[in-house]
Amino acid sequence: MKKSLLSFFLFAVFILQANAQIFTNCNPQFGIQFLTANTVKLNPLITTDSPFVQHYWNFGNGMSATSISPVHTYAAGTYNIRHHIIRTNQNGIFVCADSMDHQITIIQPAICNLTALFTYVPIVTNPQQILFTNMSGGFAPGDSIRWTFGDGTVSYLNNPVHTYTSPGNYIVCLRVKKPQTSPSTPPCISEICIPVQVALATINCNLQAYFTTDSLQPNIYRFNNQSPGYLPTDSIRWSFGDGTFSGMLNPTHTYTSPGIYTACLRIIRYITAGIPPCIREYCKVIIVPQPSCNLTANFTWYADSTASGMNLYHFTNTSVPVNATDSIRWTFGDGTTSNLMHPNHAYAQPGTYIVCLRNIKRNNLGALTNCIREVCHTITIAQPCNLVANFTWYRDSAAGAIHKYHFTNTSAPLAAADSIRWTFGDGTSSNQMYPNHVYAQPGTYIVCLRVQKRNSAGALVNCIREICKTVIVQHPINTHPPCTQLSKFTFSNTTANSSTRVFTPDFISPDIQYTWTFGDGTGAQTPVAMHTFPAPGYYTVCLTAFKNNNCASTTCKSVYIGPNCNNITLGFTQTPDSLVPNRIKFTANSNNLISNQSWTITKLPVTLTTGTTTINQINPTYMFLDSGSYRVCLRVVFPGGCVKEFCKIIHISQSMPTTSSCAVQVYPNPTSSIINAAVTLTQPLMMYAFVYNSMNMQVAQKQQQGIVGNNIVSIPVNHLPAGVYTLRLIYGNHVCSSTFIKQ
Repeated sequence: MKKSLLSFFLFAVFILQANAQIFTNCNPQFGIQFLTANTVKLNPLITTDSPFVQHYWNFGNGMSATSISPVHTYAAGTYNIRHHIIRTNQNGIFVCADSMDHQITIIQPAICNLTALFTYVPIVTNPQQILFTNMSGGFAPGDSIRWTFGDGTVSYLNNPVHTYTSPGNYIVCLRVKKPQTSPSTPPCISEICIPVQVALATINCNLQAYFTTDSLQPNIYRFNNQSPGYLPTDSIRWSFGDGTFSGMLNPTHTYTSPGIYTACLRIIRYITAGIPPCIREYCKVIIVPQPSCNLTANFTWYADSTASGMNLYHFTNTSVPVNATDSIRWTFGDGTTSNLMHPNHAYAQPGTYIVCLRNIKRNNLGALTNCIREVCHTITIAQPCNLVANFTWYRDSAAGAIHKYHFTNTSAPLAAADSIRWTFGDGTSSNQMYPNHVYAQPGTYIVCLRVQKRNSAGALVNCIREICKTVIVQHPINTHPPCTQLSKFTFSNTTANSSTRVFTPDFISPDIQYTWTFGDGTGAQTPVAMHTFPAPGYYTVCLTAFKNNNCASTTCKSVYIGPNCNNITLGFTQTPDSLVPNRIKFTANSNNLISNQSWTITKLPVTLTTGTTTINQINPTYMFLDSGSYRVCLRVVFPGGCVKEFCKIIHISQSMPTTSSCAVQVYPNPTSSIINAAVTLTQPLMMYAFVYNSMNMQVAQKQQQGIVGNNIVSIPVNHLPAGVYTLRLIYGNHVCSSTFIKQ
């Protein structure tokens, strides 16, 4: 039997039968292909639907990989290779997971770098006489050489010239070998065999076949005929080694699959009738590597939060790896498309739309490749919210109702079924459409009206508007405080502008004249004054309250104005966990220092029973227990008193896996320092343990390789505050959970 064309490429693929149970459409079987004596390529059985399968490899020597078909080089020894698969469907929903092991032994040392290779050309004067040239990589003068020419003869020369007695096809093999460094060390040997066609000797044939190649892509080659003495009348025949041929002068050929191919150029020159033609042939080895397409397509989106951006959605391409030169195509489900990396799109009508993103990688020459990934998500566009909240009020004119006020809801459009909520600034509220309210004490109050629309079925929808106004409840005439107290006042910040302050007298009466000076050369003569200061700094603000020549007073206070809030930006990004897609890591970002964060998470649509989770933590990780849409808001108080809030809607397409749910035994319970989880496995699987607090925030985690039989996963919890916690253990397609008490 003939030896392999390249002995270091050992195409012995071992199909391994796992003892583990194979779950539906989740087969972890894999083959091992030896590229050299100590370099292997791992080929999983599942590759065609790789966009929905995640591969995890443990090479057994402390190294790992997540590519589909990795290549790894070992030192001599015995290793246990583990292949773990996690499958999701096209919507990102967990389907199954499994793993299998196989042990290999590497006996060839990694220092064997011999690569047998040779070229050959016929002698011009006698085509049955062939010059063979040793081109082996890693060859040294002390290495041994053995040629077999396919006609029963051998040679031990470095570059022999061999004469064949008759024309025909011969298999020529070159075997190179390094000396053994010790009796216990296996020899370093490499061998290659190439078919050689020997033509019948002709006369006056100065033709020599030769060609070069250019690699346009890993699987596309351009062949260049460089044969000396070639004439346009000569016959050309290219064979590319994959069963295809060409008669072009300089063809370009695409190999459909990776492998090692022997490409040959044969030139035939017919000299005269009755004389055999002059035939020359030249061959070389073409190595087409395994194509790698590690592209994963995905995107996120959120609705524009401004009133002017109604039905405007912002899309973010989160595919990895993605480059600016890649081909991008969005389809928004309403007949429109975009080729932008991160487009914005406004929908004309409410409804349900399927939005798809397709990414195509380009090579270094800018040409499109076969690395294509596409993902689609369903987006529901609600009815546009054109609600405008507003209200008016007036003071009751009756003599005995000096602190009674009538409020009129002027919001539009407004229906009797809509949800109404008034807050009057004194701790009281009302759900009436047009309420009356009596204040117990005079003063300045912030009155707010919140309106939420209902649909035709009476359910609350995500159409909410709120407005707040300042209502001044005055003291009646002739109930003044002492004249020295008339000018006392307070001031407060506004959320709209950090440089603006609202100044309010403690006592307000229509028979008193109020005069303000703000310390920046400006002033006002209204009871309540709102003033925007021109620059940061300290200002002395004074109020003079004048009733008559015998009753007046002046009060001054120092006011500090911090940096302008309008120049501060705030936002955040969210990153889903690769194993548990409903566990999201939130990261705040700003152009200013963030010293505190307050997060609120609200399930949509908002109803009277909708709960809101508040998290006061820097860049938290949150576990969503249900799929759907959520409004996530980040509120930050910056140094100097500037308050910024940023909200966007995120979509959770998959909650906890719904395959096999189970309970896990945890002990001791209650615990003060460590929690243990006991689980029995019928096959070795990777186990992932997570601890969550009462707000579903992850507070601890651990990853552990499981063995067949009983396993104990121990997680320290001594750093956690006292309370109730949940431990979730994921292995295979099982999701087990249990609660415990931390003392």
